[in-house]
Amino acid sequence: MQDVEPAATQIPDLTVPRSVPWGGAVAHLRASEAAHRLVPLPVANAALDLGQRLAVSRDPARLDAARAAMAAVVGGTEREADLEHLAFRHLCAAGRGWELMWRPRALLALPVEGLHHLSQVEPGRGIVFSTPHYGPLVGLAALPCAVGTIDGAVGEHLAAATVPAGYHGHQIEQSRRVLVQAGFRVVRAAASARTFTRTLTDGGRVLLNFDVPGTFPVQFLGKTVELMTGTARLAAKTDSVVVPVLPRPRGRGWYVHLDEPIDPRRHDSWQSVLQATADVHSRLILAAPEHLESPLREGGWAAATRDGWRRAH
Repeated sequence: MQDVEPAATQIPDLTVPRSVPWGGAVAHLRASEAAHRLVPLPVANAALDLGQRLAVSRDPARLDAARAAMAAVVGGTEREADLEHLAFRHLCAAGRGWELMWRPRALLALPVEGLHHLSQVEPGRGIVFSTPHYGPLVGLAALPCAVGTIDGAVGEHLAAATVPAGYHGHQIEQSRRVLVQAGFRVVRAAASARTFTRTLTDGGRVLLNFDVPGTFPVQFLGKTVELMTGTARLAAKTDSVVVPVLPRPRGRGWYVHLDEPIDPRRHDSWQSVLQATADVHSRLILAAPEHLESPLREGGWAAATRDGWRRAH
């Protein structure tokens, strides 16, 4: 999911499967849900972790990159002392997240906790679910089943008519498939504000990513981070509440966590709403920061260090 830009285009045929060009037998096997189901999830995760250890021993630069990512996330926070441990766990988290994506029934069956918070929302008001790039890619798949239809913003890779060949193409198509199975009404992120404004004004629900590079400075994860402001602006404009939500690890599994609503009526500006949302996400993320997607990812911040994340150099 993505933050929003100004106007609206709904993707017309996301329910129609897209053909992935052949990229070899290995890619096809890696993307087979049936093949993944043959291996118990704990065994698959242990094998993935072992694979990461072998990969790091052959290429230490992998761990250096993970260390830089985690330094940007936990730098300036109480978790900075755990950096070395978190760096390797960050590498493992990515593989484990995708392993779960190939098991969509497990994602759809995740328990949703905190639904009682929604009883605080006055009937007829819209809800902006705010989530970071955290955990399995569609780790909130169970949410529409629990609360009803949700408009979700997606990037151009899901809006395109075609997908690339090979495993990456299968990953994109799997993301589309899980979103459809979950019951999201998917909206193109670029030029989506009009659609979301209408949905919220009508008392509906939207899901937006919080950690999207922008130009507004916010205190996030113990540092100044430049973010987009669509979450707070939409909530303030439409008199909707913001509900922070993310998948959280527990033991060997996951659950979907809903936090307390953030009501713009109790804040003097959308800027205050944005900072309050950042504070909640910081608290939730720092409980297990290795699962946050790297701010140095493609399409992320131009500069992200322990001292701050900047959209441009």
